[in-house]
Amino acid sequence: MTPKRVPRRIKNGDEPYILSPKNDYVFRYLLGEEGNEELLTSLISAILGRRITHATIKNPYILKLYYDTKECILDIKAEIDENILVDIEMQLCNSPELINRILLYWSRLYASQMKAGDGYHVLKKTISILILDDDPYHTDDFHVCSRIINCVQKFELTDLLEIHILELPKVHKRREQDTNDKLIPWMNFLYAQTREELDMASEANPVIRKATDMLTAMSRDEEERLRYEAREEFLFDQQYGLQAAERKGILINKQETARRLIKKGMDDQFIREITGLKLEEISSIRNEKEV
Repeated sequence: MTPKRVPRRIKNGDEPYILSPKNDYVFRYLLGEEGNEELLTSLISAILGRRITHATIKNPYILKLYYDTKECILDIKAEIDENILVDIEMQLCNSPELINRILLYWSRLYASQMKAGDGYHVLKKTISILILDDDPYHTDDFHVCSRIINCVQKFELTDLLEIHILELPKVHKRREQDTNDKLIPWMNFLYAQTREELDMASEANPVIRKATDMLTAMSRDEEERLRYEAREEFLFDQQYGLQAAERKGILINKQETARRLIKKGMDDQFIREITGLKLEEISSIRNEKEV
């Protein structure tokens, strides 16, 4: 049975709900459009833990493309101080291919620096940042930073590759800690569930206040609300399809295990205990022409 489709929303008392910046369309609208570089610079500075003086958005046309296709990747590509390239994306759920995907996006951005006839010296540091509305890693920290490390001597091979993964659901564990961590208010903003939580995040950073004001104005725009709800529908279908595929894969694995156990002469009760399949499902597998 398909779960009920309810858009992500920020409670706003008796007023209409506020759009959630966890939605990648809203995230892109707030941080990835020309004129909003101050917001993007502030967020990247907080993630990298150092002051960034400027950020130039390299793919400002994405939202226009989205209006036509609905299925484009709404990531933000930017160039920051010292010609460092950054790709930042909001992702709503974990998937088995998550690491492969982020490495692919990193490699494409890294390789895009070279033109015909260029030497390798043109390649600059490239950073991928993934903000995830899920918590796949078994750590208390919501921020995972990875680089290439020599496994024996434990030194950094190069600083050209850097990947940051931020798990939004874990931010509540740090809200009362690390009050000097400039990343916490941004994570609170992105993960806000209520208007009050938005306001609390805004009090910590005037740039977040600007983002909150933009988000509020966007939420009052009927056309933007319709786009938001359409994107939520698409993201729901995408996530549900992934979950359905995972469930189908698990079922197929259980059925294959049952077939192997039948060949070994195991009884149905034992197979049920091992696989979790129902007795009638096991009986049906036994009755197949070829087991």
